[in-house]
Amino acid sequence: MNLQSDPVISMDQDDPAVDTAIPRGRRPSRSAGASPRQIAKSEAMRLRVLEATVDCLQEGKSHEVSIAVIAERAQISRGAVQYHFATRRELLCAVIAHINARRLQQFRADLAEIGPGEDLAERIVDTHWKHLGERDFLAYQELVLLARSDPDLTEGFAPLYQDFLGEWYETARRAFGWSYRDREVMKAGNIAHYLLEGMAYGQLAGQLSSEVVADMLDHTKSILRAAIQKKQEGG
Repeated sequence: MNLQSDPVISMDQDDPAVDTAIPRGRRPSRSAGASPRQIAKSEAMRLRVLEATVDCLQEGKSHEVSIAVIAERAQISRGAVQYHFATRRELLCAVIAHINARRLQQFRADLAEIGPGEDLAERIVDTHWKHLGERDFLAYQELVLLARSDPDLTEGFAPLYQDFLGEWYETARRAFGWSYRDREVMKAGNIAHYLLEGMAYGQLAGQLSSEVVADMLDHTKSILRAAIQKKQEGG
């Protein structure tokens, strides 16, 4: 892979991402004086970089993530990448936030599809488990593993994860009254959450058989059902 010569996509000269000669700290606000078209192009470029990074991570290549590699994958210049993300740390933190936002959007969509009388615990566990085997969570796993040996990344990821959990909890509260201020509710939710994510890591390493997975999913559902029933009974 030749990283000395980056392929550059064709961009209009009025695209704000083209002007990489201006030091980042001296650039005006991206929206200052920019037309709607310029803003849209800049946001599309930013998304292109984020998605190229997710692809790299999903393939299990977290060790390859660098400004140069992502620029080549996205087929843009390094300067264009750095217009949006000055450092690798900034890029990876933005990717975490990007993945988290999409996972929350999916969670809300899944909850909206649950019909009256459906087994809430069954539906939540099954859909969540399915998503843990998809592209976004596979990329997220790589980021977590990467942060284990990088304290700077760990520090950057921690508040983003707390924000994600807070939004997840609030979504559940609004959807079906699952209040995480209730200690028992919090405990049941955390057990379910970390059982599923722990199994996802175990499955990634080939440590779990399909029989074990099925048994643990049933156990997770029973934990949630008991907590939901207790809450509905006013316990």
